[in-house]
Amino acid sequence: MKKQLNRYKFEKISSMMTKEFGKIAKGEEDAYTMLFAPMEGNLLKLHRENPDRNGRRAIEAIHVCLLLIDGYLTDTEYDLNGYRTPENEALVNGLLMSFDPFTNDEVREAASGYWELTSPVDLRSYFRDPILCLLRIEKSIGLWTEEGGANGYFSYLEQTIGAAVPRDLKMNFSVPIKRQP
Repeated sequence: MKKQLNRYKFEKISSMMTKEFGKIAKGEEDAYTMLFAPMEGNLLKLHRENPDRNGRRAIEAIHVCLLLIDGYLTDTEYDLNGYRTPENEALVNGLLMSFDPFTNDEVREAASGYWELTSPVDLRSYFRDPILCLLRIEKSIGLWTEEGGANGYFSYLEQTIGAAVPRDLKMNFSVPIKRQP
């Protein structure tokens, strides 16, 4: 049975995940480039396809992704019907395709040699870096939306990585590396 979700929990998932997993320290972003690149590239591709996919919709997509990850980690299935909308669904899918082995078969195949995705310990370790990246992207969207309006984040992406992001809809991915304890 799917667990009902209220607006408060939907809005607070980021702060809950930050408390549990922490955040990327200022100046340490380069260590996450291999995960940021497909996440932000996929978001930019989808924004180019439909400019109505703005910063607000991207934040909603991040919240949906964080709740799906929380569900994987706690063995909970949330009822996200009221939160997955036509306006944010492509962004949700683009983000998930960039790292989620339960959404993207290529990611599952690449991860299977390194990660035991049925192990709660490995699952938590696997999703740590994608969670940190999603939280940082959400923060960046907030900053650039404040600076440049609803599409400020996407204008920033276009200026910084736009030339390196192909003008297609192929969703790219990366698999987090397994760190030794």
